[in-house]
Amino acid sequence: MDKEELSKYLAKLGAKGGKASAAALSKKQRIERARKAGKAPKAKKGGRA
Repeated sequence: MDKEELSKYLAKLGAKGGKASAAALSKKQRIERARKAGKAPKAKKGGRA
């Protein structure tokens, strides 16, 4: 397997990661993750999170 084939294969695996992990979480856990993700850019800029 050359680098290009390996790269494509790993990209496919990565594309499933978010969906698979979200499917394993409860609704409450998904909401909490989304809330935390929404605060992250504000915290990085120095604003209040």
